Amino acid sequence: MADNETGAIWFLFNVVCFYALHLICLSVFVFSDFLNVDDDDDDDDVVEATDDHIPNKDTIAADNSGWSSRTRAVANYLQSVFVKHGGNTRQTITMDNLLIGKTRKEASRMFFEALVLKTKDYVDVKQAHPFDNVSLRPQIKLMKSEF
Repeated sequence: MADNETGAIWFLFNVVCFYALHLICLSVFVFSDFLNVDDDDDDDDVVEATDDHIPNKDTIAADNSGWSSRTRAVANYLQSVFVKHGGNTRQTITMDNLLIGKTRKEASRMFFEALVLKTKDYVDVKQAHPFDNVSLRPQIKLMKSEF
């Protein structure tokens, strides 16, 4: 190959890499925006769950009315992910798959909100051993709620 051809190929390679990286960064920013909902408001007051029975939609709407906007956004996101993957309560999704391309801040927020939703019995969170994958499984309350 001549030096001109090598230089042209190298230039095209750099242009393609630049635009690919730009698209990846843009998609990470756009699709993880729900994790940054409450950046200005760090007071995340949540309502404690008091019922062990499966409530109807009116009760569920009242139950999650005191949630932070970030908790509601993460619940809505998880609900859409589970619906996209079949919509039943037997399926699991690993936290690693949800956090691909997310920043540390977004990952810690997702983990925290998953634990909040676990305390409200909206998701089941399992980890077999320390440092293993964390798996999430939807509960009936998550799949029947409106956020």
